[in-house]
Amino acid sequence: MPFTKKYIFSFIFLLSLAFVTIASSLPVLADESLVNSQVGLQQIGTTAFGNEKPLDIREMVGRIINIVLGFIGVIFLGLAVYGGFLYMTASGNQEKTEKAVSVIRNAVIGLLIVLASWAITRFTMLVLGNTVNNHINYKMYSEY
Repeated sequence: MPFTKKYIFSFIFLLSLAFVTIASSLPVLADESLVNSQVGLQQIGTTAFGNEKPLDIREMVGRIINIVLGFIGVIFLGLAVYGGFLYMTASGNQEKTEKAVSVIRNAVIGLLIVLASWAITRFTMLVLGNTVNNHINYKMYSEY
């Protein structure tokens, strides 16, 4: 295989992309000696902000719904992969191909339904938070 300019450029580009990806994924550890050496930091934080914010029922329901929708989304993604596997192993058999396409179609429809239900749930929880607190509670949704 001759080494053309395109081949060399592609190799250098992929090598630099791999280097950037690896370098950006390395953990950065801060020195904890400054935080640990400060006396009374925990007491000041507890006095100023309290120990724990009580969990609101809306937040708890929103978290549970998002977890359930996440699991259902993973199930439909698995069905899409299964349908793709069936399609790839159909070997030109018309019945197997139709079954695979049907599984993929149903999985995509299921994923769209899960995405729509997640959006409706998020919007509803945002409106409830706005109604109850007279402002939009962005913190509740930044955790998801």
